[in-house]
This record gives sequence, C-alpha cells and structure tokens, in this order.
Amino acid sequence: MDFSDKLNFLMNITQTSNKELAEGISVDRSLISLLRTGKRGMPRNREHISHMAHFFAKRCTADFQCYALSEMLGNPILRSSMPTNVLADYLNKWLTGDPDVVDHILEGIQYTTKTTESENAVHEKADVPVISGETSFHYGSAGKRDAMRQMMHIIRTLEEPCTILLASDDNLEWLFEDYSFTQELQSGIIEVLQKGFTLCQIMPSVNFLNRYVESLRYWLPIYATGQTEVYYYPRLRDNLYCHATFIVPGQCVHYSTSVGFSTNHITLMSTEPNLVREYTMQYQDYLALCHPALIVHDTPPEFVPCFQNMFSQTGATIQKVFSLSGNTLPEDYLLQLVGEIGHSEWKCTYQMYLDEYPHFIEKLKTTPFIDIGELATADDVRSGKIPIASPFKLYEKHPVYTPKTYILHLQNILYLMDEYDNYHFIPSPAGTRRDYSLFVNDDGLALLIRNAPPAFMLEIRRPEMVQACKEHLMRMVENIGQDGIMRMKTRIQIKALIRELQNG
Repeated sequence: MDFSDKLNFLMNITQTSNKELAEGISVDRSLISLLRTGKRGMPRNREHISHMAHFFAKRCTADFQCYALSEMLGNPILRSSMPTNVLADYLNKWLTGDPDVVDHILEGIQYTTKTTESENAVHEKADVPVISGETSFHYGSAGKRDAMRQMMHIIRTLEEPCTILLASDDNLEWLFEDYSFTQELQSGIIEVLQKGFTLCQIMPSVNFLNRYVESLRYWLPIYATGQTEVYYYPRLRDNLYCHATFIVPGQCVHYSTSVGFSTNHITLMSTEPNLVREYTMQYQDYLALCHPALIVHDTPPEFVPCFQNMFSQTGATIQKVFSLSGNTLPEDYLLQLVGEIGHSEWKCTYQMYLDEYPHFIEKLKTTPFIDIGELATADDVRSGKIPIASPFKLYEKHPVYTPKTYILHLQNILYLMDEYDNYHFIPSPAGTRRDYSLFVNDDGLALLIRNAPPAFMLEIRRPEMVQACKEHLMRMVENIGQDGIMRMKTRIQIKALIRELQNG
C-alpha cells in the first residue's frame, strides 16, 4: 500500500478531518491534503509520522477499530487494551514500510531482554483457589485466562523443576485481547524457566501465517532463556476443531477446545491424577509424530557446529551479516588468524572457516552464493572499530581489522566476484538493521542470530519459516540489485574504499 492509502485508512476508521490531524501534529492543513491525495509521498521528516502514529493510536479506543487495524496490518495482537505507546509503535512501523514475516520476528528479538510492566501483577493475580484432585470447567476467553492463572499458581508452588508440555492450535484472542494478561503470562513463564523448569512446545500450524508469526513473536523472549524445545506437526490440518493443551506431568492439566477460530472455549482444569496421566500420554503420542521446528542455542560455543552444518549443505546459500562474511576471508589470512588468536572461541570460529574454504570455493563453481555484508567507512577501520568477519558478535575480545587486513579481505571479495559468476556481494544499504544476522540454505535450514547481548541463535527447520527467511533476504537483494550495472557499481565502490584506506 502507498502511504496515502494507509493515511486515508487511518483517517477513515478514526473519523478524523484534515484540520484535526493538521492541528494534532502541528503542520499546515494543505500538507495533509497533499499526503492524502498522493501528490506528496511519505514525509521525509519521520517525526511527522511518529506524531501521526501517536495521534491515531489515541483515537483507536474501540474494539472495532483495533480489529480493523489487525486485519489491515496482518497483526492479531492489536487490541484496545494495548497501551497507547505500544499501539503507536506498531502504527509507526506500518506507516513507514510494509514489514514481512521475518521483520515481525526481528521486532520480537529486540524485546527478549525486557522486563514486562505487569510483572508485579503476575503475583497479585496468581493467588487463586486450586483444589487438589478435582476438575473444574471454565468458559469463554475470560474463563480460559482464569484457568491459566491457576496453572501458573500450581507451577510456582512446585519445589522441583520439571518439563512443562504445551501444544496449541487454537484462537489466540483469549491471549491477545487482554494486554495486561498477555504480558503477565509471558513474564510468568520466563520466571519459572529461569528457576530451572523447561518447556516442550508443539507450535500451531501455519495455515494462517499471520497468527503463526504473532505466536512465534510472543514466544521469542521465552525461547531466549534456552530452556525450550520446539516442534511442529508436518501434516496439514483444517482448523475445524482447535485444541490447546498445557500439562505439568504428575500435577495438573489445562485443556481447551473450540470450533474454528471462535472464542467459545470450553476449558478443563484438573489436578485429578488419572486425568493428568492420560493427557500426558496423549501428548507424548502427538509429540512422536512431530519434527523439530527450531532449536534455540543461547551460548556462542553452540553456534559453531550449527555453522559447520550450514556450510556443509549442498544447496544455494543467501546470508546477511553485520560486517564482511567469514566465508570470504582470504585463506592465507585465516591461517594467520588461527595461529595468532589465543581466545579459544574465536580460534574455533576461524578454524571452521579455514576448514570450509576449499569446499566454499568448490561450491562457487556450480552453486549460487549471495553475500549481503556491510562495507565499513575508512575512518571506522582505522579507529579499530570493525570486528573481523564472524557469523556472530560477542562484544568481548572480538578481533578487529587493521586497514591492511581489511584491504586484504576486500581484495579477496573482488577476486571472487571476478572469478565466479555464482558469487554475489551485496553491500547493505544505509539504515539496515545490524542487530541480527540471517543465513538461509536451499536444503531447508535457516540460522537467525541476535547480535546484541545476550546473543542467541534460532536454528530454524520448519520449511515454511525457512522459505519466509529466504524471501526476506531476496526482497532485500531485489531492492538493491545484484547483476549487470549493480555488480559493476559494487566493484567500483569496493575499489574506492581500498584506495581510501591505502591513501590514509
């Protein structure tokens, strides 16, 4: 959608006049008219867009308005219970672009270290009656939330950590329509995982991709604890009968059903031993039919085997890194690095690239490799700010380039571009996010890394999500270009940077 279409949509659902918006964001009324007709494109002054987002967020107080926004933005989490500043943030991002699936996931990665505002509310609302050995029934979304609070209360009373079992393909309205509960449950699960509990989750189907992505985004801070195992059922489902199961083996079960995506949930909450046992056995039967969806690695030493596996694949590769890629480090310089670096983590990383280099060169003869990297400024290289190529960033003891070694790397990239038509180097455009690295192989594997403390990796194996990651990077490549004149311009840009470094 064009910016004018988005602006008109927001003005229509909030019944805002040109005059009201102009006064609300302190601009001339004629500017609003030009923006609405498309005679002026998106304002270059992003503060105007930010002010617009906050203006409309304050006016979206009715449920029907937030439901309309959810449909338009493809984001089921938008609800009238959401704080104004949070809704404004979503609107701001939508007005400035059309995020894809991976963009939404990356937004979730940003918040993996936050402390939710409702943390205190978790403890205030957790004191609910739970009678041992009994079964109760709860109805609708509110009842399902009450039963979930009972479940969390039971978990907190346990002295010994255990593995919590979860499977869900139901409507997410019960979770997202009450923003305070959304944050309450997320912070509660993180709290118990930090105490030593683990979580085994069977993710929902991707029949409705937006709902799946929003579910994944919600769970990312929980995955970041490194205490989860995530699976998916590979067969198609029609989503007629939707189920959600939450089990603490030997303690309790929370089970709900609904038809389609209605909110007419019937939820069973039970601590009756036989019932808990049977539901646990059913869950294990279901799990036996599932495949790993993603594996969370929360310590850098776990990353290297994942990259060894990635680079051993035979299919075409596309990757986006925060610096220059380790794959293109000159072989002689890799030998030097391995001999000079004493820090074991980095030595292991560069040894991996050294071992992989002959295979990488051999693959370029027949297989495409698209390398999206960031060209540093000469001043940053000279000041020792640029870390030597690595698939991840630790922010500690990371070896850095000198002008001489950065030139060596750039010269090798030029050599690969000249020698192999299958190698494509794409300089990241200005403003590209640097807080993640993404690697995708056509053999069905994607690695998504958070490049900010605490660093962690998602090893993604679910085919639909691997394809979404590839599409995210391909869209970036298509916006920049990789062949013909753009390949020539890239070579000129690299040569100019080499000359600048040599002259300095």
